[in-house]
Amino acid sequence: MQRHQRYPEYELCFSPVAVKKSALKKLTAGDLLLLGLERMEMLLLSKNDGCAKVVLFSYDKSMTIQIVEPVENTPESSDSKKYKKLKISFGSLQSRVLDVGHKVEITQIDTEEVKLYMEEKLLAKGRLVTVDDEIAVEIKEVKR
Repeated sequence: MQRHQRYPEYELCFSPVAVKKSALKKLTAGDLLLLGLERMEMLLLSKNDGCAKVVLFSYDKSMTIQIVEPVENTPESSDSKKYKKLKISFGSLQSRVLDVGHKVEITQIDTEEVKLYMEEKLLAKGRLVTVDDEIAVEIKEVKR
């Protein structure tokens, strides 16, 4: 039996999004959450191995992301009185390095399906859509 080297695991997600608490309480299936993004700019996050900004590099034959810059500080989840930070996650993947220019295939991740987390608890599931050339999340299911 051979040993296989396990690469560090990272979570692929968008930068945290601030949403009003009152809007989160009223969140239902079918709602749209506009992200204010025109292209797929995401983060690879890890508690142990740092994080990096990535962009969708190719969509044709195989889904690939490219690391564009390392990020020193992971985005903080500080909340205000009126707003909560949501983490929109695609899931986990493995990568051996976080060097600028490194490409990672993400064929094992369904980029149409996303999970929304608030304070590390699953809040809702959704899918990516575009609204007026802007990336948005359509809520499919809300966990209460």
